[in-house]
Amino acid sequence: MKILITWWAWFVASNITKVLLWQWHSIVAIDNFILWKKEYVEKFTNNTNYNFIEENLLNLEKIKPYFEWIDLVIHLAANSDISKWAEITDIDLKIWTIATYNVLESMRIHQLKQIIFASTSAVYGVAKKVPTWEDDGPLLPISLYGASKLACESLVSSFWHNYNIQSWIFRFWNVIGRNSTHWAAYDFVNKLKKDPSQLTVLWNWKQAKPYIYIDDLVDWMLFGYENSKDELNYFNLTPKWKTSVTFIAESIINHIWLENVTINYTWWEQWRRWDVPQVELDNSKLHQLWWSTKYNSENAVIQGTKDIVDQIYFWKEI
Repeated sequence: MKILITWWAWFVASNITKVLLWQWHSIVAIDNFILWKKEYVEKFTNNTNYNFIEENLLNLEKIKPYFEWIDLVIHLAANSDISKWAEITDIDLKIWTIATYNVLESMRIHQLKQIIFASTSAVYGVAKKVPTWEDDGPLLPISLYGASKLACESLVSSFWHNYNIQSWIFRFWNVIGRNSTHWAAYDFVNKLKKDPSQLTVLWNWKQAKPYIYIDDLVDWMLFGYENSKDELNYFNLTPKWKTSVTFIAESIINHIWLENVTINYTWWEQWRRWDVPQVELDNSKLHQLWWSTKYNSENAVIQGTKDIVDQIYFWKEI
């Protein structure tokens, strides 16, 4: 297949590209590096089945030609490092919602019929039902990021209904593993590298969310695409249970072999108004396709923190 991947320099895209090239697919990648890292691209530039385009998805007229003769679009636009852009209130609107419209419009023009869209459980906001199932509602996100992703899901659904674009929407929370660029584990490793004697954790020990290991995420997105054949497919992409922020901190400390580390909590409930301290997603719809994650949430954290520690703390290529 000839596959177009948007927002390529995100660490999820670099991992999924490795698998797709191994399967002999041809990849066209588009990114403008507003958030992510150019070094992720360098590992693939010598592959004749890989073609990278540095372009802004907001530039509809310039990106349209690259959608010709494409079999599948994997749209990975994601700004999970919400704190970095919290004061720029239109960033999510522009580079997620409008960019997603431009991707879908380019597909419509060239009559492309399949898209995989990376969404987020942030569309649920502070869910009234936990664990949260895909059809639970109302969907009332509390972050501009979540609101933008929900708008993107609506666009995907509308383009499916009006222009027969078969769609796969995957909602996940925290992804962890090689090539990570942010989130708690990445932040903790960098803090401990600067000061191995103490670690500051925002809010308190009560925070707990599901973590999925990067290999499980990639496997499931491709498995779900191949085995779920509805016109509009949507799944919580999550392991079972959730993991506390303290478990993450202790896993990192143990892997670095540090001793006598003081963990300091800021004790500010809702220190970040857009964050949800407790998240747990129902994954029974995923299991109906006879697939489950290799790693549960805690094992994903253990393996993922090893990757991040080796990558950042020990400067080890993984």
